[in-house]
Amino acid sequence: MELGRFWWWVVLILVQFGMNGCFGCWEQERAALLQLKASINSTGDIENFQTWNSTNKNSDCCDWDGVKCNNTTGRIIQLDLSWTISWSWEDWCLNASLFLPFEELQQLNLEGNQISRWVPNEGFERFSALRKLEMLYLAYNHFNNNILSSFSGISSLKLLDLSANKLNGSLHIPAFSNLEELYLNDNEINDFVTTTTKGSNNLPKLQVLELDWNKVNARIFKSLTTFTSLKILSMRGNDLEGSFTTEESTRIITKRKGNLCDIFRFDRRGT
Repeated sequence: MELGRFWWWVVLILVQFGMNGCFGCWEQERAALLQLKASINSTGDIENFQTWNSTNKNSDCCDWDGVKCNNTTGRIIQLDLSWTISWSWEDWCLNASLFLPFEELQQLNLEGNQISRWVPNEGFERFSALRKLEMLYLAYNHFNNNILSSFSGISSLKLLDLSANKLNGSLHIPAFSNLEELYLNDNEINDFVTTTTKGSNNLPKLQVLELDWNKVNARIFKSLTTFTSLKILSMRGNDLEGSFTTEESTRIITKRKGNLCDIFRFDRRGT
């Protein structure tokens, strides 16, 4: 009796995988992609989604452009929607809740889409429900400093790229317990403030920090001394004249031999 029940469960699991995994993407994720396509097409270019077929029920969404699935489960793990919105069109008003059905999503690329706003209460704070999201690419959009507070709940993030946006002045960096790579190139940042309390570090795993072509000056070195895991620091194209003699810059270079700043790239703006 027990053996028969065991095999019944085995058959049920195999049927489930056959419907949702081994033979294509999950139907609920396919529907979510088509809903996302409809949202983007209201401001974007339908030519970018020719393979996203809504009429052919046999079309496997794992084979659609910009979509990558787990080979075993059929769940979507990567979405590349970069450069989807033509720069001749209006800004994309993002509805982050459209991404929530992709529960296994690990990597999302939204570069070059002129995103500057989102549907009320449907911003990036909704991504906190995506427990496996590790890489988020948002370069070449129109985000300002307020965007960073939306990411504080995404504890799984390991890489965040906000290069070429509208970040400026003194940037407030929230706590990211697992963030390893942070790219902030081509903005107008001159310093940043971290939510560090005494004896703690809000970016304990940060290994790569790029601040090329900003307005960074000597003040930033004081903030950088708290990043004890930093291995690569790049600040090329900034106004760092005289910075190398400051006490903070010396501490950054010598603080943790063999670990901190294995690669240290910077020069003066325009050189």
